This record gives sequence, structure tokens and C-alpha cells, in this order.
Amino acid sequence: MKHLISAGALLVCSALAQAQTTHWTFSYVGFYDREAATFLSDMRIDGSFTGVDANLDGILERSELTSLLVGTRDYVTCGGASLPGNYCGADSFHFSTSDGLSFSLGEYGGDPEGWSGGGHLIESGKMSYEYTYNPGGSYEHHLDWTGATTLNMASVAPSIITSVPEPGEWAMLVAGLAGMCAWSRRRRS
Repeated sequence: MKHLISAGALLVCSALAQAQTTHWTFSYVGFYDREAATFLSDMRIDGSFTGVDANLDGILERSELTSLLVGTRDYVTCGGASLPGNYCGADSFHFSTSDGLSFSLGEYGGDPEGWSGGGHLIESGKMSYEYTYNPGGSYEHHLDWTGATTLNMASVAPSIITSVPEPGEWAMLVAGLAGMCAWSRRRRS
């Protein structure tokens, strides 16, 4: 009976325990301001991301993110709020402790008539581009990554996700417990 209880507890724990949540903060510091034609050593792009390495390959991909904040905007959740003619979201994301961090994200749009609009696009390692246009004129601002741009990252302690197992996991758990019960009864008789 001890073996049955121990094995059952192990099965329940393995069904409930998922991959760990990873949370990192990052800060890129130092950019070349293309319009001012100068390097800004104190210019920063700050953000954070949270995700679950669901396939346990040591790489956090876009599909495994639960949030990606740059400034105050979450580029994982803002996509659902996009209106026709507008876009917000993260197009790509890749992070591992060996490969580093890379992402591409943005938001852009305008009025239906095309009179005014704007956007902000960031591709890490390349540039941050912001623009607006309206009948009164337009504005563009480019911040380029250079060899002097630094990346600072910090990890926040991981936590176990307590999500509800999927139906297939429950079925495997029930089948395993039923098999162990049958094996235990057969052994007793």
C-alpha cells in the first residue's frame, strides 16, 4: 500500500508540476541618435519579460511568452486590442542564457482616412524607430545600436506554475492509477 500511495503522489505531482516561470529584466544603454548625429551614452530602453519554457529546450521563444514589457506597454497582450488599420505586438522573440536576447516588436496605425498616424518599432541589435505624421507635418526618430550599446539583464527567482493539467494529462494520471490498483489487487490475491 505504501508503494501505491507513493507512486500515486509522484504521478499527481508530475501531472501538476509544469515548467518553471522565468522572469527577466533588461536594459539596453547607449544609442546613436541618427537625427542628432551623436552617441547618447545615457539613452536607455528598459523592459522585462516573463515566460515558460514549455518544451524544456532552454530557449524562450515568442510562443512561450506571457508578457514582454518595453517601457509601460506589454507587447504580448496588446495585440488583442489592435483595431483595424492598427497593429501592436511582438513579431519575434528569442532568449537563452547562451544565445542572449533578441526581439522585434512594434505598434503602428492611423486614422481610417490616412491623415494622421504613427508608430514605434524596435528590433534589438539594430534600431528603435519612432514616427508620426499628420497634416501639419511628420516626425521621425532613429536610435541605432552600436558596438558601445550594452545590455544589462537580471533574473527574478523562478516560481512553479500552478496550472490545471490538460485532459490528456488527467487521462494518463487516471490510467496510471488504475493500472497500479489492478497490479496491487492482483499481487494480493
